[in-house]
Amino acid sequence: MATRVAAFVLALATAAAAQEGWKPEQKNVQVPMRDGKSLAADVYLPPKPGRFPAVLIQTPYNRSNMGAVMSTPDAPLGETGRGSASDMKVLMDREHYAYVVVDWRGFYGSKAAMEGVKPLQFRRGLDGFDCVEWIAAQDWSDGRVGTWGGSALGKQQLDTAAEHPPHLVCCAPLIASMGTEYAAYYEGGVMLEGHVKRLDQLGFGVGTKVIAQPLSGAEIWKWAEKLSYRPQAIQVPCLMITGWWDNYPDLVVKTFEDIVAKGGDRAKAHSRLLIGPWDHVSVGVASQGDVAFEKAALFSGGAAKAFFDYWLRDQKDNGWDRTARVRYWVVNEDGWKAAESWTGIARETTSLYFHPDGKIAAEKPAQPGTRGWAHDPVKPSPTLGGANLPPMKHGPTDQSALLERKDGAWYSTGKLEKALRVNGQVELTFTFSANRADADFFGRLCDVGPDGRPILIADAAGRASLRDSTAENKLLTPGEKYTITLRFPSTAATFPEGHELRIHLSSANWPRYERNPHTGADHWDAKAALDLEVTVYHEEAVLRLPQEKP
Repeated sequence: MATRVAAFVLALATAAAAQEGWKPEQKNVQVPMRDGKSLAADVYLPPKPGRFPAVLIQTPYNRSNMGAVMSTPDAPLGETGRGSASDMKVLMDREHYAYVVVDWRGFYGSKAAMEGVKPLQFRRGLDGFDCVEWIAAQDWSDGRVGTWGGSALGKQQLDTAAEHPPHLVCCAPLIASMGTEYAAYYEGGVMLEGHVKRLDQLGFGVGTKVIAQPLSGAEIWKWAEKLSYRPQAIQVPCLMITGWWDNYPDLVVKTFEDIVAKGGDRAKAHSRLLIGPWDHVSVGVASQGDVAFEKAALFSGGAAKAFFDYWLRDQKDNGWDRTARVRYWVVNEDGWKAAESWTGIARETTSLYFHPDGKIAAEKPAQPGTRGWAHDPVKPSPTLGGANLPPMKHGPTDQSALLERKDGAWYSTGKLEKALRVNGQVELTFTFSANRADADFFGRLCDVGPDGRPILIADAAGRASLRDSTAENKLLTPGEKYTITLRFPSTAATFPEGHELRIHLSSANWPRYERNPHTGADHWDAKAALDLEVTVYHEEAVLRLPQEKP
């Protein structure tokens, strides 16, 4: 299964020389691989001669095209990513580090390295091993190598570290988890269509394989995870960074916590996790969707700089060893909190109930009642931001365009009399019926402030036929009642006094998620698609809000 990729990686990779006028001292260097092939690399060296620690960046996004951005740090990065030149400057240090940017085998300058090689006949981690050891042997190297980059570049770091190159000291994977698994492509049984299509556009060819395996119990998913997920093999300290609107923050958390639990002693003791108010393509940037987080800007770059200085330059007095194992940003509180483990935080659950008049309250409704809507899959409820890749809008965005639509239902707490804090994975369970063999449900958790805009905090999806398990399809009998639970990704957010917590329920969120034809088929079929009518029952439609214990 091809590596997951995302747009932010170009910004990360080009940051390696985000100082105006910095050109590679060694261009198109051929780095030898163990099978006789070679990978193309550009080497950026400090202005003064000497031996230096190096940061290795392995990219599928063409190291040569990065040159223009490297020379002009304020240049736009186009639809494949955007970043903060200031954040790059905080992170990168021309005086003390060498940077080596390498094209992946089979991509751009290293395309020829795939000739005669079948995809399953090599491991990218071994290519990374050979790059690390080549760097350590150069006359400008002091023998210490770290790795850096996001998404595909971050996954490659983990695969490289799992091969144990002797001169690898540390790695900083951003917005990246280890391995390949079902949850990266399907959520609640619904395919992440926008994500999969974008990966194919970027040249990774995952679509055909993903579409062919819509159930999590398929042997290919078990095989792929077993082959690719090896947190126990990580032996070096890792700085892992993700965001609440990243494509898969919970997978990043899983990788991190498994490294801490199962990895080598140094990885267990010294790895760190940072979760910020960021989406997949804008880590460290203040502007996110329709919201700005000024106080979180540049934080990721500063953290990575301190991490590298501590491990690669012996700056043992910079305080890195005293940082918390996990730091996470609380939305609407403008600050960071610390924890030993994200999943290990002591939590309690507050249950709120949906009422047929659209209220969310602490008490169950006195009269259960129903709400419903008709859904035309040809005119689906649109995606308005969230955990998306460009060119789709991404991040915490205004959902006001949904207020006048009739193909869904809003629920609200009304203006809160006191702040409501959420920490963890929100769940929504409700009973429904439909007039078709299958249906999808989508929840959007929103914060509504004084300006009246519902800003997306998180969204969730669930396919009715996979309500009990994404491994087993159970079609609906029209008119029968069923229960489904929507599970939102992890978040830490405060709904302040005077704000509202709102939930929007609908049967589509397209093109982020694939549309359901309602026929019982696994995938969208425009010619066969049927209109849908659903009813939501309120005997016990419950919203479970995890909260950190005092």
